[in-house]
Amino acid sequence: MIERIKSWNQADRVLLMAFVVFLIALYCHLQQPSSIVVSGFLFCAEAALVGGIADWFAVTALFRKPLGFPYHTAILPRRRQSFIKASVTMVQKEFFSRRKVFHHLERLHLMPMLMKWLGEPDTRAKVSHHLYHYARGFLLRKDSEQKAAEFAQHIRAHLSTMEPEDLFSNVGRWLQKSGRDKEFLAKVAAYLREKAMQPETAQAIETMLERYEKEKAKSTLALFLTGLAEAMDLVNLEDAAKIMQKQLVAMLTELGTKDSDLQKDMLALFYEKAAVLNAEPEFHQLVHELRDSLVAELPIEEVVSRAAAHMREHFDADAARQVDAVEEHLPVLRSRLAMIIEEEYDRGLHLMQEDEELRRTVGRFLYDLIARSALHAQTLVGVIVRSVLSRLTDEQLNHLVYDKVEPDLLWIRMNGSIVGAGIGLVLYCLLQLVS
Repeated sequence: MIERIKSWNQADRVLLMAFVVFLIALYCHLQQPSSIVVSGFLFCAEAALVGGIADWFAVTALFRKPLGFPYHTAILPRRRQSFIKASVTMVQKEFFSRRKVFHHLERLHLMPMLMKWLGEPDTRAKVSHHLYHYARGFLLRKDSEQKAAEFAQHIRAHLSTMEPEDLFSNVGRWLQKSGRDKEFLAKVAAYLREKAMQPETAQAIETMLERYEKEKAKSTLALFLTGLAEAMDLVNLEDAAKIMQKQLVAMLTELGTKDSDLQKDMLALFYEKAAVLNAEPEFHQLVHELRDSLVAELPIEEVVSRAAAHMREHFDADAARQVDAVEEHLPVLRSRLAMIIEEEYDRGLHLMQEDEELRRTVGRFLYDLIARSALHAQTLVGVIVRSVLSRLTDEQLNHLVYDKVEPDLLWIRMNGSIVGAGIGLVLYCLLQLVS
């Protein structure tokens, strides 16, 4: 028996102690029924015991049926679908609403970020290196000036026929191999966790639970039982909302933990649903329309013609000196070609910095692409949240919530006895003053 008591939690021990104190007070009252102090002691002990039992019933009713009581108990298992629906709705409407998505995108300042990235030396070197390999074969051909327009058309045609879905697949594989997907998910989880910890989140959950309760309790008997349960504090939506909020915060904390089970499941589900989204006809049509609009507005012919003219001047200078640029001066040719490409890269970057219309066009395209992708992700996030929560059994869901908020639940139960004793003392003193 002693070993079993040692395995109890702190709230159970406090409730047992309240019961023992009640028995002692009852014995003392039977021995001295006329004593005011003993009567007050019994009054406080009764209040402490009743408060402890009531809070034990309320906390237990969140997860199971205490003493087999069937009405408004086992709230979390019985309302798991409403909990899942509320969680999905909260994530979609509160964290990924259209207004918030556009509001955060407006604060991104896409073009300054793009211009900063293009202006970095490492980016400049990589782009110039790739352009050199494309241009080298073209420049060694005759009639390069006449072929410049054809080359520009080939570039435009290549961009027009490029499949964005393949690009997204390659980006996904790169994210998996580099581990950037985990870093991004950790940052998103940290942001959502900060939002979930705010009091507005608990208020939103409580509002949704109240709305759901009103929708389900439409009959007179159901309304009466609901009102009676709330009056007896058997069903406390505010406590339930706080518990759900803490469970959500705990879930987001685990989601941001590197290589956690939830993070692995989330990423696996994300790539699975991303592959499904990548295969949808509507998404296919959307990305192709965005690609075609950007390709149609790029001044490819002008850039290629100007670059070809500059490089032809250097080739003509080599020919005037009767020097074979390929065989005799390949290092010089490479240096000149690289220099011309870098000059054109700088000129193109300067053009984007100075041409407000071009900058507006590119920025509008990027903003539109990211905004549409984010709105498509709104549905995907809801699917992910619903899938993760639906996989949990009732017992797992109970353990998940209880394990994360166990100290708070224990203090709720202990506060029932403590506050009950205090209120009992105050009431007894008032009764004695009145009598």
